[in-house]
Parts: sequence; C-alpha cells; structure tokens
Amino acid sequence: MSIKFFRSLAAMSCVALLAGCGAGGGAALLAGVGSGGTGLVAGTITGFGSVIIDGTHYPDTTASYDITGDSIANNGAAQAISRTQVGIGARAEVDTDASGNATAVHLMPELIGVVSAISAPTNSLTVAGARVAVNASYSTLPITVYDGYAQFSAIQVGDRIEVYGLPQTDAAGSSYVAATRIELKPGCAGAAICPVRVSGTVGNLNPGATSFSLGGLTVNVGTATTITPAGQSLTNGERVSAFSSSPLSGTVMNADAIAIRKLANSVSGVVTMRLSGEIDNYVSNASFSVHGVSVNAAGATLSPTSLSLANDVEVIVAGSFDPAKNLLTATSVSQYDSETNQAAELHGTVSNFVSAANFQVRGVLVDASKAAFTPAGKSSADLQNNVYVEIHGKVSNNVVIASTVDIQSVQGASDGSVGDLRGVVSNFSAATNSFTLTLDNGGTVTAVLAANPFYVGGTSSALQNGAYVSLNAALVGSQWQVSTVTFMLAPTPSGDGMGGQDMNREMEGVISNVDLTAQTCSLNGITVAFSNAAISGGQPANGLQVQVYGTMTGSGSTAILTARKLEIDN
Repeated sequence: MSIKFFRSLAAMSCVALLAGCGAGGGAALLAGVGSGGTGLVAGTITGFGSVIIDGTHYPDTTASYDITGDSIANNGAAQAISRTQVGIGARAEVDTDASGNATAVHLMPELIGVVSAISAPTNSLTVAGARVAVNASYSTLPITVYDGYAQFSAIQVGDRIEVYGLPQTDAAGSSYVAATRIELKPGCAGAAICPVRVSGTVGNLNPGATSFSLGGLTVNVGTATTITPAGQSLTNGERVSAFSSSPLSGTVMNADAIAIRKLANSVSGVVTMRLSGEIDNYVSNASFSVHGVSVNAAGATLSPTSLSLANDVEVIVAGSFDPAKNLLTATSVSQYDSETNQAAELHGTVSNFVSAANFQVRGVLVDASKAAFTPAGKSSADLQNNVYVEIHGKVSNNVVIASTVDIQSVQGASDGSVGDLRGVVSNFSAATNSFTLTLDNGGTVTAVLAANPFYVGGTSSALQNGAYVSLNAALVGSQWQVSTVTFMLAPTPSGDGMGGQDMNREMEGVISNVDLTAQTCSLNGITVAFSNAAISGGQPANGLQVQVYGTMTGSGSTAILTARKLEIDN
C-alpha cells in the first residue's frame, strides 16, 4: 500500500493541497497577482531563484521568511528565519504585492515529533500519533522530499522529524498526512523540553473546551494555553495546529499554543488567491470546497476542457477570495499534475561542490552527472563553487536529478537573482554596510547588508576586511543585497572554487548516521570522519546543522571528508 492506496479510500478530505497555479497547470494568469492587487498563494515549494510554488515564480528579493514550527522561545508562534533554512517540498503561504512579488513567505509544517512506528509495505509511519504517508510516484500529489535522509528506508523508529504535507481523510474517517517534505530534527531523549507540533481537525470538543481529540491524540487546553487568532473559539471540525514544549504523555498533549488554521485569517479584504487540492463537499460546479475554502467555479475556465469536477479530484483553483464570506470565486480550475507542477527548478550559485553528481544550489543537493549543458561548449567540467546556474530537473528522494544545466557567470546574473557567494571581504564600510567580495575563482562583486541580516558561525563584528565568508544574497541593481552571512571555517579560499585538484572542502548541511564510536557521520551523501577534528558548538548528533572543513579523498559513494574543523550551528 502507498499514498495511492490511501487516496483510493478517500471519500471526503477535510483539507487538501494548497498551491500556486500557473500556465503549466493550465490555469490562466490572474489579474491581481502580477498585474495589480495583492494576493495569497499557498502550496509546495518546488524551486528557488524566486520562490517557486508548484512551478510558478514569485520574486523574493525583499521577502521575509518565517516558520511556525517548534520554537520554544515564542510558544510555537512564527519565528523569522533565513532563506538558507528553506527547502524544496516545504509547504508555504506566500503574501504577494501588486506586482506579484513575494513580500512574506510563511512556512507551516504539519507535524513535529518522534517516529513511533514504520510500515514499509504501506510507505507510511506514525509521528506524534499521526499517520504519515510518503509519495514516490503518485502523479496527483507532490513527491516527498527528504532532508537528513537519503530515502524513506533510512528513517528509524525513535527519530524526531518535521513533516510538511497535505492533511487527508480516508473513507473510514481516519486522517493522515500526505508528506511533501520530511526533515530529520535533533533528538531530545530524556529532555524535559521536547517541542511537539500536531495539526489536524478538532473532534470530540468537550463542553468546557478544555480538551479535544486531534487524530489519535487527546489535547488538553489549559488556562495558560494561547489560542490564535485572538478572539476565536475552538469548534468541532476546525482545522488547527497544536504545540507543546513538553513531550507527549502517551497519547496526551498538554497544549501550550493552538493556532486555528483558516486561510481567511491570513488576509483582510478581498484578494486574489491561488490554491490547489482535493475537491470536497461537491454539490455542483458552483458549490464545493478546497482546503476549507468554499469555491464557486460556475463561471470558471476548466483545463482540460473535459475536466469533470467531483469529490476527490485534485485541482488547481484561481480566483478572487472574500475572507468575510470564506468564498473563492474561481476564474480557472485545472487538474493537478505533479509532472508539470512539481518540476524542480533552481537558479543560483553552486556551493558545497564535490563533483558533478554532488553539489548544492540554494541549499538543495543536485546530481547533474547526466544533464545536458548549455551554452555550447559548456560541460560538467565547468561546474565549481560560485558558478551561476539555472537547473531544471526532477526531485528523487533528497536530490534534484538535473536534466538541463545552463551555466552563467555571477557577473552576468540578472537583476533579482539570488545565490550563495563565497569569498574574501575587502573595502568594508561600516557607514554604508557595503563591501567588495573577491570570489574563490578570482572575480569580484559589490555587496551591501540588507536590513537585519542573519549571521552563522559568528556575529556582525566579525564581518570585516579579510573575513572569508559565504553570502546568501539577491542582486538588486548592481549590488548583491546580503540576507545571510556564514563565516567559513577554512583559513583561506582554495583559489579555484574548491573544484579542480584541490582536495580541501568546506561543506554544510544536516548530519545523520552519527557513530560516536567510529567518529563518523553522513553529510550531503558524503561520509565525514571527525576523530581528529576540532569540534565546537556541542556534540555531533543526528539532525544537527553543521559546517565541516577538511580534506576530501575518494569519489562517489566512497568519498570521505576527513574533518579538521566541525562546527555545530545552534
């Protein structure tokens, strides 16, 4: 059994996939998103270089990013994050301006908790009492992407994970999450504080609203429990996310915070909206729902023209949304197709280069060993850190398998491009927060700090002439506006982008398969040996984000990075 099995059981889905629609999905462009007016787009991130939602681009040069995840400090509320912390497969709600630019990107995982059971025959697992199904091939749902794992079979009982996905309900009334992304998280065995997040539909709400059921959990609501939005009350059938800073007690959660999940809560006034998912409560083309939003598609263009709307049909809906009525008046409805809507696309600079089969763009692992390269004369031999590329391909487990790679230069990047640039700082001006960056390959660019940049591996005081850094930045005019500064562990750049014959490597990412006896772990598909490394920031453990600097030997599956420095990024 698989997602296809669960989907074949579905009679009515209480919540379905939210997505941006575009020409690839057969839906006409909406007036308002990209052509005047503001909008809300919700769906699965399928690429970067703008933020790409189900195949549709939304320039994110000045967008803020936040996540409602497992933050202890702010009781599970939204926490600002760097663009570098965002991955393909994450579920997001995107606010857009009058020109169709993303102004804010809100990430919303469905579950955070410990895996208590795994069923290989059904490609499913249980997390915090909730059933999760993964998808490797079913065409009407997004393919599941992994971070910290190479594939589904690598997940172990006892792992703590974060799951993004689409809440579904089968014919028996049981809910499950169709996973779009699964991330390995740091464990907290024996800790008094171990954040848990569970999303679902409120059931069995008692008269005093002091407890309710959420899937297989009983959720207790106390006087100190924060409910958002303020002024709204819990009701049966409501879609919510419940958060607790403490581990579950069996199947009981004592909630610190509960967020009522209504798209109408995200906007004020009539806006354009794009969303996709499974049709529910179908009466006629003028009356059905998708993700709890009432839809009137009586006047909408259908694509294909033969499309027959009915319960359980996966669609992309676009139109004008009135939050006061919770009504989306659709101008187009198209059938969802993962081959079209989830084709992976990356625009940015190469980083963490190991080989043509193992490098990153915007933090996403890429295998371009079988890709076609452009322009004429370019090949995999031209790949190295700081090379600007446009990649098209398909996600397979935790890697984008590139079908095409267009190689460009950083200096030739177009306005609005976003990438990761590594090099040495010079000409730093504290008055203007601007500086020159000499790239590893010898080229130079001008950069300026954006408002409230993030710093990794150091503080703002360390950004000075001579600092060796990696910058996540967006090109605005002739300057790269820097949103994240990562201080490198390497003492000096290699001089060739870490390609060629130089065996020195610096890599970053989430570690897994940590063996404290052998002093090894896995990072981006590479074995890291850290027995002789200078380790800072704590003890290596599964799910931690790290930077590693050392010497690479071997290639492919036999490659080993012998670490001289290993820094854990808290």
